Amino acid sequence: MKRFLSLIIAIFILSIGLISFNSCSNGKNPLDVDVSDISLNVKIERFDLELQEVDSSYNEIDKLYDKYGEFFNVYNNEIIQIGGLENSSYLIYLQTFLNDYAVIEASKEVDRTFDNCNELNEEITNGFKHLLYYYPKAKIPRVISFVAGFNQSIVIIDGFIGIGLDKYLGQNCKLYDMLGIPEYAKFEMNKDQIPVDIMTAWARDKYVFEAAEESLINYMIYNGKILYFIDAMFPEFDEARKNKYTESQIAFCYEFERDIWTALVENKLLFVTDYLTIKKFVESAPFTHQFGPDSPPRIANWIGLQIVRHYVKNNDVSFIDLMNETDYNKILNLSKYNPKYN
Repeated sequence: MKRFLSLIIAIFILSIGLISFNSCSNGKNPLDVDVSDISLNVKIERFDLELQEVDSSYNEIDKLYDKYGEFFNVYNNEIIQIGGLENSSYLIYLQTFLNDYAVIEASKEVDRTFDNCNELNEEITNGFKHLLYYYPKAKIPRVISFVAGFNQSIVIIDGFIGIGLDKYLGQNCKLYDMLGIPEYAKFEMNKDQIPVDIMTAWARDKYVFEAAEESLINYMIYNGKILYFIDAMFPEFDEARKNKYTESQIAFCYEFERDIWTALVENKLLFVTDYLTIKKFVESAPFTHQFGPDSPPRIANWIGLQIVRHYVKNNDVSFIDLMNETDYNKILNLSKYNPKYN
C-alpha cells in the first residue's frame, strides 16, 4: 500500500472526516433521533449474584426457576452444561461448578467490576429506546447477567438476552493473562462494549446473513448493515467504540480508505468465496494481514459500513428498508461508493 502517513496526521484527518460525514445540510446526524418520549427502564437482572447464594436445597433452585424460566434451563443445559433439574445429581454438579477455582475468581472480579451498573443500565435502556423508535412493536427482552467460566459473552433466548459478565472484565484483568487471551481479544473484553454487543446480537438474530453467494463483498455489506444498525441504536457513541477500535485505528481507516478499497478491487478479492480468505478481512485478529500490522482488524466490515452509508445517502432509503434489503449487489451498485484520496 502507498501513502502511509503518520498516525498523528491521520488522527487530524479523522476529526475532519467525521465532521464532514456526520453533518448534513442542517448540521444534524440523521440517526440522532429524539427518543425522549419513549418510556422504558431496562435494568440488568443479576442472576449471577442470586446463583451464588444458592444453598444445598432445591427450595432456592425452584425460586430461581420460577423467576428466570427458560433462561435458567438454557444456562444449566447449554451454557455451563451440567444438565437440568431432572438430574438427581443436579445440586452436586451445580456446587462443583460454583466451587471451581476459575469460577470463584471470576465471580470476585465480576463483583468488583460491576458493583454499580447504573451507567450501563442507562446506556442499554437508551439503546432499546432507539430500537423501539424504529421497531415500535418490538418486545424488549429481559437482560440477565451470568458467570459461565469465560465461555459465553452474549446469549439470546426468546424473551431474554444473557450477558456473561466474566467476558467483560477489562483488558487489564489478570485472569485473562492466566488464560492466555491475546491482547487484541482482551481489548474488546470491557464493560463499555456490553451495550454494543447486546444490540449487535439482537440485530444478527433478527437479520440473519442471507446471500445468493457467500462472497467477501456480501459479508462486507451485511456486516456494514449491522454496524449501521449500531450507529442508529447509539448515535451518541463515538465511532471507535461502536467499531471496537482505538482512535488511531479509526484514523487509519479514514486515512487509507481509498487505498484499502483499491487493494480489494485490484487484487480481485471482493468476490472471493473461500471463507478462509474472507475471515482474514471480516473477523477479529491483531490486524488485517493484507494491510500490515498498523491496520485494524475487520477492516472490510468498516468499508462495508461506508458502502451502506453511501447507499442510504444517495438513495433516500429508510432505516427499515435498508435492514430488510438482502440484495448486496444492489446496495453496492446504488451506493456509488468511490472513496477519494484525502
